[in-house]
Amino acid sequence: MCTSVLISASGRNRPLQATGNHSTRKARLAILLSGRGSNMVALVQAVQHGVLSGLAEVAVVFSNKPDAPGLETAAALGCLTASLSSQGRKRAEFDAEVVELLRQYQPDYVVLAGYMRILSPTFIRAFAGRILNIHPADTHQHQGLHAYEWAFENQLPETKITVHLVDEGLDTGPILAQHPVDLQGAGTLAEVEQRGLAVEHFLYADTLARLIRGELPRRTPETAGTAVVSVHTPEPLLPSATGSSPHGEAAGG
Repeated sequence: MCTSVLISASGRNRPLQATGNHSTRKARLAILLSGRGSNMVALVQAVQHGVLSGLAEVAVVFSNKPDAPGLETAAALGCLTASLSSQGRKRAEFDAEVVELLRQYQPDYVVLAGYMRILSPTFIRAFAGRILNIHPADTHQHQGLHAYEWAFENQLPETKITVHLVDEGLDTGPILAQHPVDLQGAGTLAEVEQRGLAVEHFLYADTLARLIRGELPRRTPETAGTAVVSVHTPEPLLPSATGSSPHGEAAGG
């Protein structure tokens, strides 16, 4: 279910209170995208009737591109949407406006789903330890864009999907989960992407659910910028198919 509750004057949310392995209220997600939002769709579906059901709610889907197709898709799924154009804007000034906008929705977690911007320290410090990203490679081996192209051009027999917290470096934040993607026999870049996205769409929601349930280490704002710590969680039960996704995107969508 996608919902929104406007904030208190402080602009901050009450911390989640754990009772056993469950929270007394649902974690509020702000999902950020710049394009079609295939990972956003997977997350919303997980909230509505999947692994995040009962654990989380989507407070808002935001884009730095008002014409991003993902916003229309999110609205069709029943989510509140918001946008601010980043075109021609200075990074820190734009991010400060986005921070103020997002605070209206009281997010517990900011979830990057194909958000094609490098976040400024202004943004990262506002939500330190609560920003998640998914990267279609092992972040120790490849950072930045074109990770599927990198795997294909180097003819890797396997790559990894990484879910990590965001710090002030480029794909250098603490790793929450990784899962391998078998690339043997993948003869085209499109097939590499299809196999990777099948893992992305499950792993992101699965990792977020584990984080909310307190099964993964939590990072405080003071420790969020420390060196990468690889946390190997039990492997999730992935969908049997490694083929295409109806909402697939090139990377980190």
